[in-house]
Amino acid sequence: MFFFGKKKKEEIPTIYTVETCQNCGQVNRRIFEANDYIYKKTSTCNKCSGIVMITAIYGEYPPEKQKKKQKNLITE
Repeated sequence: MFFFGKKKKEEIPTIYTVETCQNCGQVNRRIFEANDYIYKKTSTCNKCSGIVMITAIYGEYPPEKQKKKQKNLITE
């Protein structure tokens, strides 16, 4: 059977990259760029001139969608 009507619009998360200085531990979060990968050495630290590496890559839904998803998980 086919149902015709409006399709649900799937929300796409924003992907972030977390960079951490290996010397002083300063953390910076930015929008994901092509060719980002974990343990990639990206630059030097502005604070101590240490090596900055990518330590995490993750997606985050807009706050409105996150609340709805959490609410659904609680009620299930």
